[in-house]
Amino acid sequence: MIRKVLIKYIIILIVLCLPLFGLVGLIISRNIITPNDTFFVISKGETPDINIISWRLRVEGQVNNSLLLDYSSLISQPLTEVVATLQCVEGPSGTALWKGILIRELLDLAEVKGNVVDVVFYAADGYSSSLTIEEINNDDVLLAYEMNGEPLPAEQGYPLRVVAPNHLGYKWVKWVVRVEVVDYDYIGFWESRGWNDDAYSTPFSNWIIHALLLAISFIFGGFAVISGLKRSPITNYFRDLPKFFNVKFHITVSIMYFLISIGTFSYWIISTILNRGAVFFTIHGLLALLSIILLIPGVITGIKKKKKRNPNKKTWHYKWTMNSIYVFLSTIILGFLLAFTGLF
Repeated sequence: MIRKVLIKYIIILIVLCLPLFGLVGLIISRNIITPNDTFFVISKGETPDINIISWRLRVEGQVNNSLLLDYSSLISQPLTEVVATLQCVEGPSGTALWKGILIRELLDLAEVKGNVVDVVFYAADGYSSSLTIEEINNDDVLLAYEMNGEPLPAEQGYPLRVVAPNHLGYKWVKWVVRVEVVDYDYIGFWESRGWNDDAYSTPFSNWIIHALLLAISFIFGGFAVISGLKRSPITNYFRDLPKFFNVKFHITVSIMYFLISIGTFSYWIISTILNRGAVFFTIHGLLALLSIILLIPGVITGIKKKKKRNPNKKTWHYKWTMNSIYVFLSTIILGFLLAFTGLF
């Protein structure tokens, strides 16, 4: 009997830790090469149709020697290989072995002048973004023409794309046709719409901390539910919980679930504003908001709940809390789908 109870609660603990296991899997996946055919694709619009015979790369602006390179001239330059992770601000990521020419070496050929601020990259589809000259010189920023040993797939920027290892994806300009060296702070396509011009990929901006908070909050929420049901007449399933799952334990984990959930949602809002200039609600974000809306009356009814109640009737505290947990779980699932696949 003891063994059966132990197995039951080990299974429950594993279920509560599934988001935490998912986070570990997400971190591991960002250190594993992603095959080209499964690499996520996000673009401003349609993939442009580029004729490689007529395609040229222009390097101009604040330089002494403007360059005009065709594809064969470009790939004949000294190459550099970099393993780097493309991290989208929305969540999805992929890691690949990129091969190309270091932009700083290309700019050495063009002989950059002394009053430079930004290096601007223009794409065949009208998109543009920039990096500072310091970022170009200090980081292994490439103009890549190969991905995992193959020419860039069309949807990944063929024939040439920016690979900026320390920056979020909107700095990784695809289908590059022109590089302009300028003496001012250039504001690109997404940056002009409120997105952060620095776009550095940090633990704060790449959602790892956010995912960790979600996983921890779910564990506390699960403990709050099962410790509450232990004393509830609705079910006998959790009556064999250890004695420390008492009223005090239930109140403590419930408060932690509430505080961490509020903190996680606040983190998401702040990070989204810093990265994108405003709050943009995906389905994931809308479900998170709904979860918080349901959680607040759950806490209030828990505080006001009377000791005497109809044993055959579910309390409002139970209804609000369980609905909040269900929506919160859906939020986590969609969040991981977003991180792994780019869906939703």
